[in-house]
Amino acid sequence: MASRALKSLGWSLFWMALLLALDQASKAWVRVAVPLNDSTPLIPHLINLTHVENRGVSFSFLAGLSDAVRLPLLLGISVVAVGALSWFWLRHRAGLGWFTDLAFVLILPGAVGNLIDRAVYGTVTDFFHFHFYDVSFFVNNVADILISAGVVAYCVGQVVAWWRRPQAPGGA
Repeated sequence: MASRALKSLGWSLFWMALLLALDQASKAWVRVAVPLNDSTPLIPHLINLTHVENRGVSFSFLAGLSDAVRLPLLLGISVVAVGALSWFWLRHRAGLGWFTDLAFVLILPGAVGNLIDRAVYGTVTDFFHFHFYDVSFFVNNVADILISAGVVAYCVGQVVAWWRRPQAPGGA
């Protein structure tokens, strides 16, 4: 039943819209309610609520570029990536396994959420600070978590597809 529901384009778009709304609402709340660079423990020694504005991409890569270069570059790459992923998903979704279809339902709203931030604010609002005591790992947001979970779902889907593929006689 869940497999058919996810395969329904309407349900997939509903979940994507809901996830995108969750991402945008959480970022809007953080921008209003949490002072920039303020940090509050959510799970002591593991996760803090820390408001940062990321000018770059993962781990602030490319953040040092001037706005005149950085914004068009990141917006352009994001638009092309969202367009290519959407096209691939819509064209091939009928033949995708459940996990692979789920991957796109997670990745696309995450990518669009960060694209919206870059287009509107010039930065991406991050706020989940993952650390272990004094060792800091990264600060991300709902969109980043969706993208990461989507990548994991895609990998699981590919392993499942490989596992289920027909075997040639004789094991070759």
